[in-house]
Amino acid sequence: MKMKVIIPAVLITVTAGFTGCQKDTRSNSGNSTLEFQMQAMNRSYSLPVSANGSKSVAVSSAAITWDTARMVVSRLKYEAELKKNISNHDSIKIAYEWNGPQIIDLLDPSTVLGSYTLLPGYYDEIELNVQGLKKDAAGNPVFYLNGMYTNPANTSVPIMFKVYEDVMFKTEKDSVEVTADNSIFTSTILLYLDQLLVGIDPLVLDHATLTNGAIVISANSNAGLYHLIMQNLHKDHHCRHNHKPGYN
Repeated sequence: MKMKVIIPAVLITVTAGFTGCQKDTRSNSGNSTLEFQMQAMNRSYSLPVSANGSKSVAVSSAAITWDTARMVVSRLKYEAELKKNISNHDSIKIAYEWNGPQIIDLLDPSTVLGSYTLLPGYYDEIELNVQGLKKDAAGNPVFYLNGMYTNPANTSVPIMFKVYEDVMFKTEKDSVEVTADNSIFTSTILLYLDQLLVGIDPLVLDHATLTNGAIVISANSNAGLYHLIMQNLHKDHHCRHNHKPGYN
């Protein structure tokens, strides 16, 4: 028998401003802590990009290197089913919600969005939902990339990707075991920047419209490229769940 109980949001919701986070203040004696992070991966890569998940660094062909990757994160929701042990068929549906907004430097792996007391047990069907809302961006991009595009002739041009609309995506992960040893665990949402360019021929970038000498990709500039990248951004992304080194 499966028992589904949603923990009241008043007990688990954490709010934070742009300058920091407020931790859940419930007692965590004998329990562990769960932290949420977001990180951009593969900031440099050659083109075209394979859709099979293989990653490559920039070599002699067309290539992109991003030096800036930011996102306004408005809300992050964590859902999972908690089982006390593998043989226990009963489960409790856990739902944690973090509310911002907070500007995240996706190239900084140390940024923590929020942390919660984590009861020991087996967590199954883990899902993380991320929302970046236009209303929280104060007129700035909700999602922003800045870097350099180098064509096969070895000519480099600045490139920017700007999103001024709501951004939403999710990530899923299989079972994770948490022990009652006061450890810190991290769930990190991984955005592979090369996978945002899946399906895009470098020739399209070579013939893109320039704005002040740069390739600007937005809803109003190089719109075809923009919609292709947005499709890739809204796909499910990867998640890494690790015991944090240095905490035992």
